[in-house]
Amino acid sequence: MNNIKMIAVALATCVLGSIYTPANAQIQIGSSMSSAGPGKISKEEMAKFKQSTTYFILQERDYQQLDAFQEAIAKVWTVTPFKIIRQDEMRSLDKRKSSFFFFGGFVTIRRGQSTTTYHTHLSYDLYMLEANKKGHLEQQLFGKFMLHLDSESYRQTMRFATSNKTFGQKITPYMYSEAEMQNWNPLMISGYLKVINDGLQQETLRSAFEEHIDKNELKKLQTETLYIPDYVNTKFNMFTMDEKDTEEDTDDLKSAYPFPAKYVSSAELRKLAEQHPEGIWYLSYIKSSTDKYVGIFNSKTGEMIMNFYVPVSYNFKMKDLKRVATKVKS
Repeated sequence: MNNIKMIAVALATCVLGSIYTPANAQIQIGSSMSSAGPGKISKEEMAKFKQSTTYFILQERDYQQLDAFQEAIAKVWTVTPFKIIRQDEMRSLDKRKSSFFFFGGFVTIRRGQSTTTYHTHLSYDLYMLEANKKGHLEQQLFGKFMLHLDSESYRQTMRFATSNKTFGQKITPYMYSEAEMQNWNPLMISGYLKVINDGLQQETLRSAFEEHIDKNELKKLQTETLYIPDYVNTKFNMFTMDEKDTEEDTDDLKSAYPFPAKYVSSAELRKLAEQHPEGIWYLSYIKSSTDKYVGIFNSKTGEMIMNFYVPVSYNFKMKDLKRVATKVKS
């Protein structure tokens, strides 16, 4: 099954450089695959979705920790009944009464005066499938969240970015079997799904550039620790597509963010959330091609208390933490 769409984004160039068109949001609620707006969902489509059962298809390795994913999803997903299944189980389901979360994405093509570049954006997408007049299945998108691949996985996706057909044949299976995604674990996906669930429950669309700030919750970070996954210190080279791990600099961290904060591994972050049922606050960083997204979440509720978007940015920077600190301080 291929839910990859090839999107051509023509960029005009001038002496000041290329005009950049943002493509998507960290978390989207709506039908648009790649435009700035969320895309409309009709009342009929929304009603049909709410009467469906939502099936989650995970990476192959995830079924070894099925209970953890089951618990993470159950904590936040209330808009429809749900079940975690494997890919081959989709065939036996009644598509008219089913909605699906599975790996997808799209390609943007940026054309300059003398160059053409292709960029992959990978995501976890919520769809329903309907037969058109010719009997072919068409996909109705309801929501998605973006995925942060490591450099080797991103390099693999880029190999097939120029063809919609090969992208679907090569990249979709790769996402299920081999891709490494820094923001894919039960804790983080619970936060992303909470945003999508609540938006669909309230029938509120989420636009591409909608920033969110919960001032009351952010004030708590003046004394509570913000846990930062240490993959933010892995720096990406846009020219070679290589990554380099940099040392954690406590002085730089304190200078940028003068409140309690600590770098932890993704595994440590999950343990901390389990050890503190009252909740911890953690940072989510997503690099999707040339787009950067930063969010702050509460592990107990899954609530997103802050998020923002930075275009044409390949790495997490101290000024991103300064931006968070400014809101915590105010």
